[in-house]
Amino acid sequence: MQTGLSAWVFAIVRALEDAAIDTAQLLRGIGMAPEKVGDLQHRYSQERVTSLWIAAVEATGDSNFGLKVARHIRPSTFHVVGYAMSCSSSLKRAAERFAHSARLISDAAVVDFSKIGDDYLLKVDLHTGGRQPIYQTIDTILAGFLILCEWIQSAPVVPLEVKFRHRKPQDESDYLRIFRCPIRYGQKENSILFRGSDLEQPVPSANEELAMLLDEMAARHLAYRFTSHFSLKVRDALVGQLPNGEPSKQETARLLGMTERTLLRRLRDENTTFQELLDRLREKLAFDYLRRDDLTMEKIAYLLGFSSSSAFSRAFVRWTGQRPSEWRDGRPRLGANGELLD
Repeated sequence: MQTGLSAWVFAIVRALEDAAIDTAQLLRGIGMAPEKVGDLQHRYSQERVTSLWIAAVEATGDSNFGLKVARHIRPSTFHVVGYAMSCSSSLKRAAERFAHSARLISDAAVVDFSKIGDDYLLKVDLHTGGRQPIYQTIDTILAGFLILCEWIQSAPVVPLEVKFRHRKPQDESDYLRIFRCPIRYGQKENSILFRGSDLEQPVPSANEELAMLLDEMAARHLAYRFTSHFSLKVRDALVGQLPNGEPSKQETARLLGMTERTLLRRLRDENTTFQELLDRLREKLAFDYLRRDDLTMEKIAYLLGFSSSSAFSRAFVRWTGQRPSEWRDGRPRLGANGELLD
């Protein structure tokens, strides 16, 4: 399941409050916990965040709502990455940090930062693997990045050009007020082009030593979310599928917001396979279930996604060399509440 930081939701909520919208009611209406908004470490599912965006635009009746949200972007909105950006020696370094660690902010974020001649281009997109975010989300990312750059530099930063995939809004005034440069709509990308000299100019309050320490923190967070624990994410997706029968690669990939090919590649990168993970998960759960006196073999087979108790038995023999009934007879038994039985 793809997620995004609560800090982004917090910015949306602040903009809703500016519009005199009852945010607690709106959040509960789409199944989001209002009390988690202030917890900047909490992550909401991408599906929930997309639902919030849709509800917010409908509630305000403002098609330019994404630009209102951008006004509430702060370094904390970008997690530890935002603080590293604010300590950067230049806006170029800040942009590089943003592009490198954007997926810490949102699993769906795809950010590319590159040099084009003497200038710099920042391109952004959101790959959710499911329902597509509404265009106001992109408005917030590009406008919010620009506003944060100006906050870091303590001076205006005027882009050379901004491109959006979405069509031109009926009222363009909010866009022109924020970007103050030519804006092209209906393009093939969402991007913002900066003058090279603007991004390479030193930041007066920079502290690269601190920024590098924050980079290490960001790297640890990224490693936790996307590398060493990916197999655990796959296992979590498998657990929910087991009672419905044999889990499929296709459905697991969908739940994780990626293609089947990406799923298999990332498992291969961790020196494992889909079938190996499924077997190890079933084996672990089988040991737990077999200790429970309240579960029959048929029930255990069902919970593990096998078509029959005989199919479960064959798999268990393959794992352990014993039939499940033999293993159960030789082990202490637990009751339904986990108490040890005589």
